[in-house]
Amino acid sequence: MIILDHTAVLALCRGHRLLSGLAVVEVDDPDQRAHVPALCLVAATLELPGVVAHVGALPGLEFLPLDFAGAAAVEQTVAAGLGWTYGHAVYAAAASAVEGQVLTATPEVYDGTGVWAVDIGKP
Repeated sequence: MIILDHTAVLALCRGHRLLSGLAVVEVDDPDQRAHVPALCLVAATLELPGVVAHVGALPGLEFLPLDFAGAAAVEQTVAAGLGWTYGHAVYAAAASAVEGQVLTATPEVYDGTGVWAVDIGKP
C-alpha cells in the first residue's frame, strides 16, 4: 500500500511530478491507489488552505478514515514522541494487510517506527 503523509500531500499540491502521476491515474482497484490518511489531510490543509478540495478531486487517491483503533494507535505514537501529523500515516502503514510504504519529504521522522519511509525529495 502506498501512503502519502502530509508532506507528500503538500508536495502533490505544489506540483510534485511523481505524486501528480500517482494521483491522476484512475485505477479500478482501490487497493492499487495511493492512500491519504485523514489526519495527514488535516495537517496539510492547516499549512496550505484548500488542500482538501484539491486532492479530493483527484481520481487516483483513496482516503483513509480514522476509527477508534486508529485513534488509540495514534495516541500511543504521539505519546512516544512522534508528532501528531505523522501518527495516522504510521498507523495506516502498520495496520495494512500489505506492507505500507509512506511517501514523505521527511523520511528521518519515521526512524524507529518500523515504517518503510520513501523519500520523495524536498518539495
